[in-house]
Amino acid sequence: MNSSQDQAYRQFMADALKTHSVRISDLWLERLKDVVNEPTRDIFPTEQYLDHIPSMIDEIGEILAFPDEELALANSLIERKANQLGTLRHQQRASVNQLLREYDLLSRVLEEFIVAQSADYEGKVSSSDCILLMASIARIVRSILQSTVDSFIERYMGTITQQTEKIVSFNQFVSHELKTPLQAAQLNMELLMETKDMTAADAKELLVIQTSVQQATSLLQNIENLIQNSDKPVEDNPTSQEIDLSALLRDIRQQLVDTLDGRGVTLEVEKSLGSLLGDTAKLKLVFTNLLTNAIKYSDPTKKRRFVQVASHASTDADSIA
Repeated sequence: MNSSQDQAYRQFMADALKTHSVRISDLWLERLKDVVNEPTRDIFPTEQYLDHIPSMIDEIGEILAFPDEELALANSLIERKANQLGTLRHQQRASVNQLLREYDLLSRVLEEFIVAQSADYEGKVSSSDCILLMASIARIVRSILQSTVDSFIERYMGTITQQTEKIVSFNQFVSHELKTPLQAAQLNMELLMETKDMTAADAKELLVIQTSVQQATSLLQNIENLIQNSDKPVEDNPTSQEIDLSALLRDIRQQLVDTLDGRGVTLEVEKSLGSLLGDTAKLKLVFTNLLTNAIKYSDPTKKRRFVQVASHASTDADSIA
């Protein structure tokens, strides 16, 4: 199929998705009932969130209609909508397994819709054309899923951080409130044993009490050690990792290869840009937006067009040029 036929077929499907976005959304929500086991109104509790679904289907149509799918996806509103849905599903105590299943069902609904609409397409279309279009939709849904899960996990980690802070505050309170009376009790015990004439029985009882105070003091020390360990940054964080910047940019370049080839632009990445600890999803989003804009607004009159990512030392701080 030549490029004009391909674009005509894509435009037909894009228009169909936008025309039937509400019906597609209803089909997806109907199938979600068996996954989340709660009414639709509980899944998306307001019209604002219910409207998210048809508008998200509309965005998929817009991306399909655009000749450069990757560029359209990078500049779409889907990222923000997916983040909002991830936040909502976290508030509703959904699980990651549920989110994965929800988007698997969305993929199935869209696949069935494409097959049905292809039968009504009056132009020439082959099975390979339909498969290529489905692959495009699958890539878009995967992108939506990734953004939703990233947002969900970020909120989940925020909840864990809040709970940890509450535990640390409680431990600090307990430590502060117990330390002074225990120290006073220990001092009084020592004074009694030094200044008072006691029988052997009295001395034995005081030793028992002193031992109990020392055990309580040891327990308090363990609590203080726990507080100190709780103040240390959490190393096991699913949203943050050591990121090799060159490797990340090479991965983005691979994802944008069709866009780069189509516009005659070369993306040059320095071999060793170093690494940093951060949120992979957010950093990837930032670089993707920067690079797609650089590609989009490259000067078509230039004989050689390229985007270069390299380290650059400045007087203030290291930066990416």
